[in-house]
Amino acid sequence: MDKNQIIGVVLIVVLMAGFYFLNSPDESTTPPQTEQAQVVEAEKPAQEAAQPETIVAASQDSAQLALMDAVMAEKYGIFGPSANGEEQIVVLENNKIKAELSTKGGWFHQATLVDGYKTYWDSIPIQLWDKDKSEMYMSFVQLGKGIHKTSEFYFQPSSQHVTVSGDQPGILTMRLNTSNPSRYLEMTYSLAPDSYEVVTSVNFVGLEQFVDLSSDTPLFTWEALGLRHEKGITEEQRHSSVFFREMGEDRDYLRESTEDDDEIEGSLNWMAFKQNYFTAAVISDDGFKGGSKVYSNKADAADTLHTTEYRAELPLDLKASGNSSTSLRFYFGPNDYNELTALNVDEFGRIIDYGWWIFGWVNRNMIRPVFNFFSNYISSAGVVIILLTILIKLLLFPITWKNFLSGAKMRVLKPQIDEINKKYEGKDAMEKQQAVMTLYRETGVNMFAGCLPSLLQMPILYAMFRFFPASIELRGRGFLWADDLGAYDAIVSWSTEIPFLSSIYGNHISGFTVLMAISTFFYTRLSTASMPTQSQPGMPNMKVIMNIFPFIMLVFFNKFASGLSFYYLIANLMSIGQMIVIKKYFIDEEKILAKLEANKAKPKKKGGFAQRLEEMQRIQQEQNKRKK
Repeated sequence: MDKNQIIGVVLIVVLMAGFYFLNSPDESTTPPQTEQAQVVEAEKPAQEAAQPETIVAASQDSAQLALMDAVMAEKYGIFGPSANGEEQIVVLENNKIKAELSTKGGWFHQATLVDGYKTYWDSIPIQLWDKDKSEMYMSFVQLGKGIHKTSEFYFQPSSQHVTVSGDQPGILTMRLNTSNPSRYLEMTYSLAPDSYEVVTSVNFVGLEQFVDLSSDTPLFTWEALGLRHEKGITEEQRHSSVFFREMGEDRDYLRESTEDDDEIEGSLNWMAFKQNYFTAAVISDDGFKGGSKVYSNKADAADTLHTTEYRAELPLDLKASGNSSTSLRFYFGPNDYNELTALNVDEFGRIIDYGWWIFGWVNRNMIRPVFNFFSNYISSAGVVIILLTILIKLLLFPITWKNFLSGAKMRVLKPQIDEINKKYEGKDAMEKQQAVMTLYRETGVNMFAGCLPSLLQMPILYAMFRFFPASIELRGRGFLWADDLGAYDAIVSWSTEIPFLSSIYGNHISGFTVLMAISTFFYTRLSTASMPTQSQPGMPNMKVIMNIFPFIMLVFFNKFASGLSFYYLIANLMSIGQMIVIKKYFIDEEKILAKLEANKAKPKKKGGFAQRLEEMQRIQQEQNKRKK
């Protein structure tokens, strides 16, 4: 060390000593410490001793967070930052539905109808599925990381609650952020005023190099467990299933009230979880990719809170032009024909199962418009059913007249047929049948004339059988003792389970069903009065079968919608009245008999069918003789 360095060090030491001396406190001028200050001073050593431990703990927490972030980044790649969070429920609602969405997954958590539809048992707004036992998510492949589900991540909502007001739709976005702010998955939900439809768009923004969008993923999966809404759970399950439509095809569905599944090869247009009077559905105007899978099964018999288990796996068709995206439409609402058809989706209105072929056509294009017309002016659904029945009976009166006329001809010939039966008693049945056919031909009576009018009435009769149980217009509307014409009307009920009887008949007696069965019994007795009491040997006695039929209906209809039983009751009463009036005032059986007797004197030309029938009888008769 040279001289200059030594001088520099000495000067530094002198300066530091002087600075310390000038700034040191003087005990004579320092104010005495207060009691509080003394306590603080006493605590300083303890605090100073604890500071190293606090620093160590904070360091450990930071290390754990850093480790967790590293694990999430390793497992989820660029989606790692969104793998941790806290679930929140956000709401999008208008005057008809309240859609709840979860930030954990970004999809629908629950859909509730707020426009007046209530459950039968506890009168709360209809919830379309059990939110605690249902799930909705989308699966996608991240290159190098494998398959992820949106339910593994936490989305950032644009708002906590969006209420639609005025004439503008409400919009809610759910964004799945990544480590890069310019790359994210975003779902946008739009709900218009006075609508049950939520329009949804799925957008992968800037993720084309990270997510495989060309395989069977993204795959939209929806699992739901239906909640009980109606009075009769058996009927509710019997009308609940998955309905769907393949592009270019007719509407299809899985078997109702039993386990069933299907895999659709072609592009799927829409899929619906139908539960009797309500539906939760998803629609893709461009179509889901081929390979969609659907499943349904009714809930366990011991479960009285749930109706049907649903599941659907629908491959999304994303368009890789710029930002990869697709659009979906969700319908959460009632099975109201006008609401369903207003969506302008092919075959979507056929979620309401009015019956196949001509029966469904009759219901959609004839019965439903007339029913709605009467309902616009009359508040009582029971009175509307009465008026509808009267109108149908008037339209069918020409057919009914032909039927009665044919029955009257058979009635006046009954004494002669009885004589033939007595004459051929114990003899060859074919000879007896041939003699009866000869009598019909000579008198000009067509034995099948009564069948044609009955066949012409069948489309109407069966259409009504499908119309009432499927019509939400009857739900919750009472008449007389029935509090809900869309369900059974119990006049007597019991809670004790009776083996076999409870499962087949139920634990109640339906009033309109009993009256309908009684009226059917009397109508059958009147209409079969002219039928022969004995049929051909080896063949069932049709008269006996028709007399048993009302008792079968008594059991079969007990769980059905009371509106259906009421319709058949009114129809039977009108038929009985028509039969009595026509027989008493419009049909003179003596004149009919005289005309038939006069026909015997006229030469008859055998018709082709009658000639073939007689020929068949002759051949059969000869074969019987050879056997003897």
